[in-house]
Amino acid sequence: MRESLDRPVAVRATAFRGTSRWRRRPLRFVGYDALLPDGSVRFDVDLAAAMPAHPADASTRDTNVHDRCPEVGAGPWVDGFGRAVDGPDDGGPPLSARRRARPTDLPGRRPSAKVGRRWRTGFGVAALGLGALLVIGPLRDTPLGFLGVVSAFAGLAALAGLVPRAKRW
Repeated sequence: MRESLDRPVAVRATAFRGTSRWRRRPLRFVGYDALLPDGSVRFDVDLAAAMPAHPADASTRDTNVHDRCPEVGAGPWVDGFGRAVDGPDDGGPPLSARRRARPTDLPGRRPSAKVGRRWRTGFGVAALGLGALLVIGPLRDTPLGFLGVVSAFAGLAALAGLVPRAKRW
């Protein structure tokens, strides 16, 4: 019985601007609020833990929560089926209390730079090694020697892209 009283009837996304911790870039952060059956609001909840659902229902709920959320501010309350419902208009705690929220996946946002660097480093080292093996090895006078040159240049290009550029004023 107590479990049904703790389960929210609706959730909403509240977006706000902040700065990234390490690079000090402006980012859009999103926190989730849960509306409980007694009318109280619980702030900064995990969306999936607050309203567990089947994958199809969760997808609908997540899409509706994010699509209706403004660039900055609180969006409408959305129930477990993705429908907008009435609820309090309280915007929640200030930005300083919501620092724990995670950045959202903004359109056009690239994945983590570290992941891309790892793949590029791995590809560059492998291509450079294969190219050196084919150019220096016994197959250097065959068409594979030419393939080794192309592979070595591709590896060098991939590794050269990892070198930071000087800032131009």
